[in-house]
Amino acid sequence: MGLRISGSKDTKPKYGVRVLVAVSEHLADDLRNQSRIKRIETQLASRGMGIELISIEQLLNIEHKRSAVQTPALVILSEHESDGTINLMTDRFAEFLSPALVLIPEEQYPASLLLRAQGIMCETLEVDPIHAAIILWTLAQRQPAIQQLSTDLRITEMSVNSVYTEINKLHEELATAASIQREYLPRELPSIDGVDMGIVYRPASYVSGDIYDIIELDEDHTGFFLADAVGHGVPAALMTMVITQGLHKTEGEVDKPRIVPPAEALRRLNNTMTEHSGEQARFATAVYAIHNKRTNEITIAGAGHPPSLLVRSATGEVEHLESDGPLLGVFPDVEFGQETVKIHPGDVFIMYSDGFEVAFPNENAIGDDRKRPTLTYLSELAEAGSGDGSLADAIGRLESHLDSSNGSLHQPDDVTALFFALHKAAEPIEAM
Repeated sequence: MGLRISGSKDTKPKYGVRVLVAVSEHLADDLRNQSRIKRIETQLASRGMGIELISIEQLLNIEHKRSAVQTPALVILSEHESDGTINLMTDRFAEFLSPALVLIPEEQYPASLLLRAQGIMCETLEVDPIHAAIILWTLAQRQPAIQQLSTDLRITEMSVNSVYTEINKLHEELATAASIQREYLPRELPSIDGVDMGIVYRPASYVSGDIYDIIELDEDHTGFFLADAVGHGVPAALMTMVITQGLHKTEGEVDKPRIVPPAEALRRLNNTMTEHSGEQARFATAVYAIHNKRTNEITIAGAGHPPSLLVRSATGEVEHLESDGPLLGVFPDVEFGQETVKIHPGDVFIMYSDGFEVAFPNENAIGDDRKRPTLTYLSELAEAGSGDGSLADAIGRLESHLDSSNGSLHQPDDVTALFFALHKAAEPIEAM
């Protein structure tokens, strides 16, 4: 960045630094002003600096050279200088970061306020030449540092703009990924006579490491699947895509499909994941349950997943259905256990991800303590399945508690829960 005069008649400078002296045209022939400039020149020469006389008009039209080091400017104004010229000069100095000392007559005192507000040095016309030379010398000495700071600032601004652009691109990509993931979730819950169902699904960020599915396998059976890929963000979300495609719920002819039992379905899914695992294995937990509406029985199998809950309406007792099976994607050809439980009218069956363990931190927790597991979620889930009022109302209360829990604005993990309840009037349908 610098100041240059096009068409200057001066020969090669004799000094390392030349001060540009811009004089108002009203003072061009003023002998006192010429004497003032001569005395300042003498003082600058003693400090190894020269001068170059130009008009204020030339100063305002100097080419802006970014590659050159700025030279100091001494501007001598007359009492007749227009406000427009002074404003334009102020803008030029600010734009170029040019160091300047402006000598102002008493009649132009208001202009000095504007100039000083922009960081421009101002003195009266009667300034001591020694004092003026010291100011100009100091401005010249500091200018390389100002120039370097200006260059660093421009580089930083370009870097910030590049980062901002990349963040926007990442935001768009994650929003698209979230949209694609939602397409793999049920658009609506199936409508089954005598049955209430509900979902709580809250990703911790754009995409989720949790995935769920509820599907009618045939006229008598409904499947409930919930998986939680180990980790967070995009890698975990990609794993959920593999999991949903690898779970075989039925097989055989379309009109007479065979329903794959939960334990067998998880075994096949585990083998698919281990067959396609790379150098860095990816793990997941899962639970899969099938409800038989003819017998009101639920057959369930799990893979390292938190135990499902069965809230008994008659006694209020909460049964923990342990998931007897290893993590998915660790070892091939492993067997998964399954169990069958009877569900009575009014009972509520709940499957959930481990995000609930950190969803309700201690009230007095601060910092990382908010991420520590607590057992509060068990009472919250049990209350939602207690049968007091409708299931929809109970789930609404649970979500309200999630909203008001400590740290809910920065949810540490994905939270998902599936609720399945029989109407209190429902009775099993006897097999034909």
